[in-house]
Amino acid sequence: MGGCKILPLDETEAFEMGMAAVNARSEAEVIKLLNYLSEIAVNYAVEGEEADARRIVEYIKNIGRAAALKRLEMASITALLLLSPVAKEACGKRMESALVSIALAIGEVGKAAGEQKLEVPAKVAVSCLGEMGNTAACRKLNKETIAVIFALGEVGRSVTQQKLGDAAESTLSWLGITGKTAASQNFEAAALNAEFLLQELGSRAIEKNLKDAADTTARSLESIGRAADEQGLEKALLQAAYSLETIKFDADDRYLMNASIIAGVALQYFEKLETEKKGKINKKTLNAKR
Repeated sequence: MGGCKILPLDETEAFEMGMAAVNARSEAEVIKLLNYLSEIAVNYAVEGEEADARRIVEYIKNIGRAAALKRLEMASITALLLLSPVAKEACGKRMESALVSIALAIGEVGKAAGEQKLEVPAKVAVSCLGEMGNTAACRKLNKETIAVIFALGEVGRSVTQQKLGDAAESTLSWLGITGKTAASQNFEAAALNAEFLLQELGSRAIEKNLKDAADTTARSLESIGRAADEQGLEKALLQAAYSLETIKFDADDRYLMNASIIAGVALQYFEKLETEKKGKINKKTLNAKR
């Protein structure tokens, strides 16, 4: 592989050579081929050829995932980073399907990295997804936001299972940021999805004794709940409170007192909100009777 000719190549040939280079553990060759495929994907995105761009994204994802499973750390990181310029062009062209494909691709590579205990590429995946999710939520790109939240969940499950504390904490933080942004944009479905995942991953983090990740879960849920309250998103507010109760219970059970305290303080705030709302309703009812 070392003396192979990179240019010009047929797309399928480049993909097949990339997979062969992964199997041969020729990381430098893998990176060259990933760069080549990324250039093609960017060009397709610039030209508005969404289906073609998605096909190349799939090639990059498969090579990146295979590289992660072979523990080729730099190759998997390269695959993740090379999807960002494709996403930028796709966003500019409002290519919804391509952006969803990119988010899911990043999630799959990040998940594979987590399964192999490669924390750096897993964190890179989370960071790329977090930035995509926050941007998508700000721009009210609903499908893209949901795709990012789903992908963050996939990475989150693998890194908590492998006790990769920093990556788990980063995942839970970005879920909170994306969920809060979605709530502030009145996108309740995305906020709820973020809360469901925070509850699931937070409980897993507590089970694995990942203290900082557990603390981050409670803070993230509180931030989404506050944003939901400001926008009058009743379901998201109630879910934030319910998820915080679950996290507090799990944290108490495992003697993670810091997470329990953070969740408890947040619950007190939401309970106070509920009391104030009931008071206002009762006051209005009395005034109406008079």
